[in-house]
Amino acid sequence: MNFMLNKNKTPEVNFVTKISGLNLLEDCVPKPAKEYIPQWWKDAPTIKTEKLWTGSSPGNMKVCPSFSDYFTKGYIVPMWVDSHLYYDSNNKDWKWATADGRFIWESHANGQYLDYVDHKFLNKESFFIFKIQLPWFIFTTKGYSLYQLPTFFHFNEDFSVVPGVRDTDVYHEMNIQILIHSDKKEIFIPRGTPLAQYIPFKREKTKYDVREATQKDLLKISAHQLNLSTRFIKLSSYLKDRKNQ
Repeated sequence: MNFMLNKNKTPEVNFVTKISGLNLLEDCVPKPAKEYIPQWWKDAPTIKTEKLWTGSSPGNMKVCPSFSDYFTKGYIVPMWVDSHLYYDSNNKDWKWATADGRFIWESHANGQYLDYVDHKFLNKESFFIFKIQLPWFIFTTKGYSLYQLPTFFHFNEDFSVVPGVRDTDVYHEMNIQILIHSDKKEIFIPRGTPLAQYIPFKREKTKYDVREATQKDLLKISAHQLNLSTRFIKLSSYLKDRKNQ
């Protein structure tokens, strides 16, 4: 793993499998998040300021850089095997089935987490946690970890991934925890379904400060606000400004 030793190279995230042929199945392999942009976002119209009759609105979400940035951050790991999951809160019965017996679901007992917190996602109650080992070993450049996040904007009401952090430059084997938001209902997760978003970050200390704005701060804020207010198209302006930093 020489890439981990060369500080001059672009940081890397490597997904490695021991399962022969899995990396050749297009709908099973991890991909950049930009390849999993949800269809509702693609279908939504782009409303820019210059198309509005008043200057009271900056446009809709399609011109907001926070969305476009988030949709392109990190990588999406999709489900690699058709899976059925079931939980009954009355008798604590849980069941699972996969299309390939090599992939086994286990439980993350409620006494380990859910008994102590009312964990909701998209305002959906959580009943049980299943877990399964990822078929991918993840290697990152030394000093880099991964955020594990649910696929927020895919709005899956049946399940979500438990958020967390993994130091993948040290620990490469990963279990993924799935919160079930349905009770007494069999959930089917087809192969290719977006499961989790993994965003790399560098582990480093940051300075923290809370203060009243100085004259220098106020001048910088004023220039920033003027830079935005004198343009119609906010997103392209934002991207251009960021590139010039």
